[in-house]
Amino acid sequence: MKRKILGIAAIVLAVSLSAFNAAPNGKSYFAYWWFPLNIGTGTPGTVTNLVYQSFDPYSCYNWAWGGYCSGGFNSYGGTFGSYYAAGDEILLDYHLPP
Repeated sequence: MKRKILGIAAIVLAVSLSAFNAAPNGKSYFAYWWFPLNIGTGTPGTVTNLVYQSFDPYSCYNWAWGGYCSGGFNSYGGTFGSYYAAGDEILLDYHLPP
């Protein structure tokens, strides 16, 4: 009886963990479209290459005086070579002055 319970628990755990590793469209639930932000105002700029990942791809520590660095958005717009942030800003990377 003890083996059956452990076996069933292992199966339930495996199924429940595998159900949460990707969104239905194959993208991670916790990845965003990243865009650089204007240092003073925080408005997103345009990019030529889209970046979709869970962490900030920009080197925010290189921005000497601090300010807004980049934002993760749940959508984007535009056409090939000129993409802009759309939807909601989910994550914000703000670099404090040294």
